[in-house]
Amino acid sequence: MPGFLLANEASIRSIKKIGGFISGAELIDKRLTFWTVTLWESDAAMKYFRNNDPHKTAMRKLPTWCNEGAYVHWEQEDAVIPDWGFAYKKLMTEGKLTKIKHPSANQSDMNYPAPLWTRTGRSFKASKNRT
Repeated sequence: MPGFLLANEASIRSIKKIGGFISGAELIDKRLTFWTVTLWESDAAMKYFRNNDPHKTAMRKLPTWCNEGAYVHWEQEDAVIPDWGFAYKKLMTEGKLTKIKHPSANQSDMNYPAPLWTRTGRSFKASKNRT
């Protein structure tokens, strides 16, 4: 868990500086489920962040850190972070599995419980000093 939390904080610091990043939110649910939503000006900007450190290194470790993992990409007209219920529905209908070394029983069929506890969320926006 400490390695994951350190990598997460490094990614949050980094994402704020990436050109094309608009805003994001993350949530730690009661079951130690970590949810993240990010908004981007373009697919290319998102891929730049995804394919570079510190996010790239963290994602290489994800299969050993987690017992569940999935992601979803979609386009929307506005630059408003969706609520967690909407993001969950998108993940369940359009999501793709992340490879996990020791998957839970829920991983193979993406039978993930919906977020329960939204009080542990935070949002983050692009910084003024972006690359």
